[in-house]
Amino acid sequence: MRTRIRHYRKLRNLTQTDLARLIGTTAATVSRLETADMTISMDWLQKLAEALRVQVTDLIDSPHPNRVPCVGRVGRGGAFDRSAARDDDSVALDAPARDPIALRVGENLGAYCAGDVLIADRMPPEHAEHALGRDCVVEIDGEASGFGRLISSVDGRYILVPPEPGAPARQLPTPEWVAPVVMLIRYF
Repeated sequence: MRTRIRHYRKLRNLTQTDLARLIGTTAATVSRLETADMTISMDWLQKLAEALRVQVTDLIDSPHPNRVPCVGRVGRGGAFDRSAARDDDSVALDAPARDPIALRVGENLGAYCAGDVLIADRMPPEHAEHALGRDCVVEIDGEASGFGRLISSVDGRYILVPPEPGAPARQLPTPEWVAPVVMLIRYF
């Protein structure tokens, strides 16, 4: 069985000897476990998972393509603490949305910068109240769609306030769908 022992050992900056000490065996045994030269039992997997601070399934499954491991924490004064890395700190690049859509910001607009990617969660108009007070993409059948802060008005229609200062707000009929922003991706 192929494992990801070597991947997590190197991620933690451990040698085979270091890992062997942590699990009470020899570097040669760790080498055989990493290269699938011996059958790996659940006992070995549990010891390794504990020592490497991962789940057993992380050692036997292929890595999730949308997770990026955290290798440490940055603190005051630029301090980098590799030992503060924990598996639950990994960053999920999965969109936290049921029906995700993406937008690319074309120019600096309020808090958004040109090149930012916004991930929004598309929802039907009957759920638009969940998007109130949030930046949203709004699709209006047969009319120009828009982006901005969604607010309601007295008569039950919606108002969309663009992100840049001074831009006029628009009153909207019932949208075909609304998609509040749930994630910002900014490239440097």
